[in-house]
Amino acid sequence: MMSEDGRQERSPAIAYLEEQSALFRSGGFWNCLAAARKLSAFLLAEGRKPWIARLRKTENRGGEVFHAPLVARAAGFAAAWTTHYVCCCDGAAYDPVAGKPTPLESYCVEVFGEQIPAEVFVAAGELPAYLADDQPASR
Repeated sequence: MMSEDGRQERSPAIAYLEEQSALFRSGGFWNCLAAARKLSAFLLAEGRKPWIARLRKTENRGGEVFHAPLVARAAGFAAAWTTHYVCCCDGAAYDPVAGKPTPLESYCVEVFGEQIPAEVFVAAGELPAYLADDQPASR
């Protein structure tokens, strides 16, 4: 985007991504689903078609489902989850852990050091209704 004086402006989505990345890297409380919801809302407002992905590594262990930890390499410190949510749009992951929009094909390897299948948590067509719900609870 260009401002009235001809300077390049960051989109609200990119500004929020950078703000959330700084919060994540500070070690303060950070919620990946809340960030994915907000990033999706910004991208939707830009007329784009974002969706929210869920990353999990599950193993069947004797009839029980085990959720293996997802350990972020990009953090600069130990950060791990059993489930991670990320906003995706136009072939890129908008994840504050990565700090920038990252091509989906390289995102998991760049952030987690391994390929992890991304499940569709909220499809692009369902996103407006999902965002209209005030509660960011998981499904």
